[in-house]
Amino acid sequence: MANLLNIKYILSIMRELSIQIKVRPVNKMRQDIYHFTADEFTFSPISESSAAGRCFNCNKDITIDLPPENVITDFLPGRFAIVEFTDTRHRNIQIGDNKLPAIVAISPNLNSATLKIECKMLKSPFL
Repeated sequence: MANLLNIKYILSIMRELSIQIKVRPVNKMRQDIYHFTADEFTFSPISESSAAGRCFNCNKDITIDLPPENVITDFLPGRFAIVEFTDTRHRNIQIGDNKLPAIVAISPNLNSATLKIECKMLKSPFL
């Protein structure tokens, strides 16, 4: 029953995520923090078992407003970074950390871009 309550709590937070996304590169880049505006999206980390134990798959493709060309160029190959969302109570939800960062790439489209996040975490980002 406790697991069911935790899942319901997590789902209610998912619906309240801000469309403002912050990406903090782990290594030196042109900016310390990149800000993106996304279309509405949901985020649901998936619990998985692996040889290393239980982890949470936080992979997500998010449609964002088309950033400047130099930002797209910086993120084309994929960069190690920490991705942050904020919920309506102003709590940060973080994907990746300094030890296990996310890989973030941007793929441009005609009028938008896709922010591709690849990350496996040892704990749920909602905890």
